[in-house]
Amino acid sequence: MDRGWYFRFLIVVSLTVLAWLALWPSLDGFIHAPAWVKANFPGRISPGLDIRGGLRLAYEVEVDEAIRDLRDTRADQLLESLGRSFGVFNDEDQPTREQLEQVRRRVQIRKVGERDIMATFQNAADAAKLDHTLIETHLGDMREIGRDGLVVHIALREDRLARIREDAVSQAKTTITNRIDEMAVREANVQSRDEDIIVEVPGVDEVMFNRIRTLISQTARLEFKIVDDASDFVQGLTDLPEGIEREGDMGAGGPSRPQLPTSMLVARGAGSRERLTAYIGTLEAAGSIPEDHELLLGKIESDESSSRRGDAASAEGWRTYMVFSRAEITGDAIEDAMVANDPTTNKPYVSITFNQPQGADTFERLTARAVKQRMAIVLDNKVQSAPVIQNRIPGGHCQITMGGMRDYNAILSEASDLVVVLKAGSLPAPIRPSNEQLIGPTLGADAIQDGVKAALIGIVAVLIFMLVYYQVAGLVANVMVILNLLFVMAILAFLEGTLTLPGVAGIALTVAMAVDANVLINERIREELRAGKSPRAAVDQGFARAFWTIFDSQVTTFIAGIVLSQYGTGPIRGFAYTLMIGIVASLTTGVFCSRVAMDWIVRGLRVQTLRVG
Repeated sequence: MDRGWYFRFLIVVSLTVLAWLALWPSLDGFIHAPAWVKANFPGRISPGLDIRGGLRLAYEVEVDEAIRDLRDTRADQLLESLGRSFGVFNDEDQPTREQLEQVRRRVQIRKVGERDIMATFQNAADAAKLDHTLIETHLGDMREIGRDGLVVHIALREDRLARIREDAVSQAKTTITNRIDEMAVREANVQSRDEDIIVEVPGVDEVMFNRIRTLISQTARLEFKIVDDASDFVQGLTDLPEGIEREGDMGAGGPSRPQLPTSMLVARGAGSRERLTAYIGTLEAAGSIPEDHELLLGKIESDESSSRRGDAASAEGWRTYMVFSRAEITGDAIEDAMVANDPTTNKPYVSITFNQPQGADTFERLTARAVKQRMAIVLDNKVQSAPVIQNRIPGGHCQITMGGMRDYNAILSEASDLVVVLKAGSLPAPIRPSNEQLIGPTLGADAIQDGVKAALIGIVAVLIFMLVYYQVAGLVANVMVILNLLFVMAILAFLEGTLTLPGVAGIALTVAMAVDANVLINERIREELRAGKSPRAAVDQGFARAFWTIFDSQVTTFIAGIVLSQYGTGPIRGFAYTLMIGIVASLTTGVFCSRVAMDWIVRGLRVQTLRVG
């Protein structure tokens, strides 16, 4: 034997040993794997949803809400653009609420439907400033619909609406994927179909099911808004519904009025949030709330005595905050979020760092402008906290306290989940659950057993045929098929792949393709032997002449696998990935490893008669 053969044999042995070590932890339930193997080869093959069962969630992205959000953003930008055109503030300045109020005295911006804006001016000179150039420059995805004297009607462009819908679904899918990745949940499969998003996570229990469901469905829209404690809107409300009361509160109105009595609406007991939400909705529908304000809810934490009694329902309470509707800064400016611990209260909180320099500078300007006022930290339209800004806050840092009389672990869990959604980003639009299931194997245990049994019977039948028909060469082919299976499963384990029933079908097809390569080689060797060549020459010629035929057939199938993986759904992708991995393994075992084995027979053993059937 030449030195080259020994080198190739060493490669085959090394690959086999590495493949077994990579696969061994996945077989730990059947063959115990040592601790050092598990430590150095952490990858595992995980059963898919159709084999093991797990979590399946289907959500519908409310793309109309994304359209309304964009329209609302454009309405704010229109007000600022007109303010600069009127000369109320400069291009470089961040407008204050007082300056924006000056602009509102000259033009009323009204939102109509889902995508329209009506601008009503006080004089013709101001109306003329809202021209085609201003719209194209500052509101590129909107166009003028009509103009009637001092009233200008603009709306989102039709061609932009389709892109908004596509972007909303695509961004929602990316955000959900990021949130699941932040939770370190493996094997999750997130798919989008039209305006639906489907999430599949094999093998989770009910506790994890509830946590994943909560994190996925949370929009996580973080906004910082200034509380208007000087407003007397709540004080002027009469005929309050049953279960809703008006109570006094101590607010802050700026450096001249650091302590300011104000009013809030309060509801307590079971269903308190729903009662307040319904009443606020009634006020909004009637147009009672001032145009540039919002009435938001915040939770009144249960008192300690109620918590000890376990009377959570009666202790539950919600209150209102009158805030300016303009979001001074949003979650898009967040660079990082982490859980920290307050040494004074020994309670976890969420520490937020804004990006530099935009987010940090904006936050510093906001706090400088609103000293001795309350800033509402709003998450998904719920006020998490409303601290008083004591001084300008440089550096771009703030914190969200979780509050409440709950135990440390409950607060820590809530803070950790909030960090996950903040770091993964907010959803572009709310999502509505259309189907949520914690399921067992979708095809049933009997169907799974039958599918695996069919694959094993097919593989064993092929091995028997090859041994009977090709004899010694068939024995080599069978060894290569087993080696091929080892390599495929090892690669799946190394990549921490998920094995589904379509994947099992892909493995069975891989066996057939591996056998096909050996059939081509054996038939070529048989032809060379019939031509009177020696076993050694027949093996050399057989492998040389069969190589390109094998290579072409495997490459074309690999291309088909790429197409399936790009455009197929979850189960089809599982089949495609397994098939592509199998093709790589088939080329390795069929062309390289089997050549090493055949060379050992004809060169090492120096057989005079090679039995190939």
